[in-house]
Amino acid sequence: MENMIEQKFCAVVPVYRHEAASRHVAEALSKEGLAVILVDDGNAPEGHAILETVAKEVPNTYLVTHEVNKGKGGAVVSGLIEAQRLGFTHALQIDADGQHDVNAIPFFIKASKKHPQNLISAFPQYDGSVPKAREQGRKITNFWVCIETLSMSIPDTMCGCRVYPLEKVVPIARKMTNLRMGFDIEIMVRMSWAGIKMNFYPIHVTYPEDGVSNFRALHDNIAISATHTKLFFGMVVRLPILLLRKFKRS
Repeated sequence: MENMIEQKFCAVVPVYRHEAASRHVAEALSKEGLAVILVDDGNAPEGHAILETVAKEVPNTYLVTHEVNKGKGGAVVSGLIEAQRLGFTHALQIDADGQHDVNAIPFFIKASKKHPQNLISAFPQYDGSVPKAREQGRKITNFWVCIETLSMSIPDTMCGCRVYPLEKVVPIARKMTNLRMGFDIEIMVRMSWAGIKMNFYPIHVTYPEDGVSNFRALHDNIAISATHTKLFFGMVVRLPILLLRKFKRS
């Protein structure tokens, strides 16, 4: 029955300091027949001008603008809300810096069409360009997510490439208070708590040598640690419900 749902897909691309690379991403998405929602997350005036040009020149592209930077999560939430307002049922979240293999996009859309009620998420397959600190940080995060969800079925929560079923996700996104680097982690944990099923598929990830990173090692790692602390105690509060659900599944 789930395949009977009429689906309309778009892509949400949060952009902060990656406006130069965003054209390639927008063009690749457009070629796959996706409407593109670029979210200008408080870029400098020259960056905003670039994004305005991209939105005008790339077919079926929209631009949402934040006057001040709200963080990646804030940009994604704005994009998801706009996607639903425009009548889309599903939104592909993908980074603007081009690190995700755009050739995998048709596969992820096809998977979402097969499982329209589920979150379809990528888990990264790194090459030698990945910073070792980032790779180790992901392993630590994945360990804590197993505890926070009482599950080992979530192989990655930090990859910013996923297809959201908007009807289920937007109500959760609207309540999110963590709108920066911990967003990708927290919204997936909260989706797990809500009982939303998830499917994971590999994607090749490359970190460009001349790429601009918005990750602040000390500040963002502290913030992510605080996110895990909050989620751990959130799990404790929900423990009876999560255990009952786990028991029923087994």
